[in-house]
Amino acid sequence: MSVPGAVLEGVRAVGRRPALPALLLVVNLLTASLLALPLVGVLEAGLKNTDSAGQMLYGFDYAWWTAWHTGRTGWTKSFQPDLFGAGFAFKDLDLLLRGSLPGGLFESALDAASEYRVDALILGLGIAYLLVQAFLTGGVLGVLRGRQGGFSLRGLLHGSGFYFGRLARLTALVLILDGVVFWLNTPFAAWMERLARESVSESTALAWLFGRHLLLLLALLLVHMLSCYAKVIVVLEDRASPLLALVSATGFCLRHLGKAFGHLLLVALLAVALVAGWSVLDGAFETTGYKTQLVGLALSQVLVFGLIAVRLSLYAGQISLYRGLPR
Repeated sequence: MSVPGAVLEGVRAVGRRPALPALLLVVNLLTASLLALPLVGVLEAGLKNTDSAGQMLYGFDYAWWTAWHTGRTGWTKSFQPDLFGAGFAFKDLDLLLRGSLPGGLFESALDAASEYRVDALILGLGIAYLLVQAFLTGGVLGVLRGRQGGFSLRGLLHGSGFYFGRLARLTALVLILDGVVFWLNTPFAAWMERLARESVSESTALAWLFGRHLLLLLALLLVHMLSCYAKVIVVLEDRASPLLALVSATGFCLRHLGKAFGHLLLVALLAVALVAGWSVLDGAFETTGYKTQLVGLALSQVLVFGLIAVRLSLYAGQISLYRGLPR
């Protein structure tokens, strides 16, 4: 099977089950509401009896936010303007490369002096969501392995519970691999930063600095690819050992590295294109009151729905590749 064929097959597989990304979107909304709803109350208290209350309906009042943010402590201090628009994508990428995701487990010594930290409550919720994802992945893969469309909620939950223990252990193994990557990256990144400081031209220095982040991102993508194929193997072949599934995934990916990694990159480019297209639309859309804010909220959820669908298409395409290529 070709890489474009696997991408198309993945998109078709999700298209036959539109209720699946919709269900996962509901899970996302419920998880986010655990912090979003309390934040609403905090913001209402901060805006009460201020001129900024009306101004915030027609734009973002940076002067009010700066004064409000200066006096905040705890998880509410993480509320910043870069959460809006396409800024979340850049922020998530920055947190990933810093080692702050998940749970700040991999923050390297190079970033120890950074003033930016994600609050422990938010990171704790992220870790809990990681467990929810490990629970749901077994059911999702069980649905996607079927050649016909449609699924039942009971079947999804049964598959989720049946494979949860194995996929939770696999998640722990993959986190160890991520930790090894960050551990190896610390001296390597320090060496590249030293070369950047010693460079005689600005362009060379920037190449070293960007190269450091690019290589780390590439290594994390490779680990993610192994993780995805190990999950596929656990469900498709009903493997009892996550470790052996990870070994099998490594062997499969090494034998078909071009197709496996090419497929991952193409799907990642789909996600990037989706965020870029939505960013253009978001930039052209002005919020001028609560009605347009509701429309903006709906558009943002369309983006999240699309990103979830892209993620599901990755799994479906990997299932097709694993079935269609020799092992």
